[in-house]
Amino acid sequence: MTTQSTRSPWKRTSLLFLGHFLNDGFASFYAPLLPLLIDRLDLSLTFAGLLATVRIVSNSLIQPGLGYIVDRAQRPFLVILGPILTVTAMAFIGRAERVWQLLVIMLVAGLGTAMFHPAGAALAVAGNANRRGLIMAFFSSGGTLGGAVAPLAIVSFTHTFGLARTPWLLLAGLAIVLAFALPLRRELPDPVRTSHEAFRFRTLPPRLIRLWFVIVLSAMCNTAFSSFLAVLVVERGGSAFAGGATISVFLLLGAIAGFLAGHLSDRFGRKAVIIASLALTTPLLLAFLHGPVSLLLPFVAGAGFFGFSSVPVGVVAAQEMLPGRTGLVSGLVMGLAWGVGGLALTPIGWLADHLGIVPVMSVVALLPIAAALLMAFDKESVSKPLRESLSTVQESNEAR
Repeated sequence: MTTQSTRSPWKRTSLLFLGHFLNDGFASFYAPLLPLLIDRLDLSLTFAGLLATVRIVSNSLIQPGLGYIVDRAQRPFLVILGPILTVTAMAFIGRAERVWQLLVIMLVAGLGTAMFHPAGAALAVAGNANRRGLIMAFFSSGGTLGGAVAPLAIVSFTHTFGLARTPWLLLAGLAIVLAFALPLRRELPDPVRTSHEAFRFRTLPPRLIRLWFVIVLSAMCNTAFSSFLAVLVVERGGSAFAGGATISVFLLLGAIAGFLAGHLSDRFGRKAVIIASLALTTPLLLAFLHGPVSLLLPFVAGAGFFGFSSVPVGVVAAQEMLPGRTGLVSGLVMGLAWGVGGLALTPIGWLADHLGIVPVMSVVALLPIAAALLMAFDKESVSKPLRESLSTVQESNEAR
């Protein structure tokens, strides 16, 4: 019998795209507001990195467990509850007058993100055996696009209305939750009752473990630059608005690239796309850090394009390595891996306080090339679409 899942996968994914856009957009308010928060609360870069780490780790540590629950219960309510928590917490970031208040905001926003990501990723690919890379890239690009638009939006809002007025954004956020949640109920796939054995980390395939470390290295770099881009721009003479704009460009190009990379990975294989995108990220980041100020924007655009293009491809590659565990695997690679990568923010901030932010970030920029070298050891078979394409070409040649 044909299910809702097979009749309208793109409509369902479009609604999840909107939810991802909203959740990750609000979750991205911290980095562009960091220069203002540093002035208000007298934060050091070490403590600023620690707060960013708190949000990332609070969502990452519980994502695998939530993903496991999603696989067993097949209930998508987390894709609604998660954004509600994220929106509510981050809307009050402008009213934080004490460090502990900012800490609570980061914790609640992290919990909301932890609820949304594994449930959303599992729901996006449910019942879709074909074009999983493209579907996941579309879903993933919603979060990256939200993170790209948010810095310009929140900096413009605070410039016009003031930092203390951010709670008014709660109304807009909850309205968008209703806009995607109500129609999503009609697009849910039929639940499939399957038995699940208790999960053990020691049962993970070696290929998945290697891919997990690749994603960790990439996440360390992406989260560090996303968190400190505004500070880097301001330190080099730019305004707070220019810092927010730079983050937007960095993430916007990443959203576009992720969509293209997902499509290419369906055709040419996950491994090739991941290696190519990571290898091209490092030189562009180094050019951004050490090149002329007049070329900062194109360099950061290129770095964002290649730096984030491997994200959805890595998620799909991991799901294919452990079939039937889409929620759990999504939690491992979208949550835990990025959370471990986010742990680096605190030592990076501490080193930047003592050694300077540009020298420290120059070392961080080398992480993608290290990840590409690690991925080169993966023994990926030729992808099915590419195999079919090669077979068609061979048959055509033989016919001639």
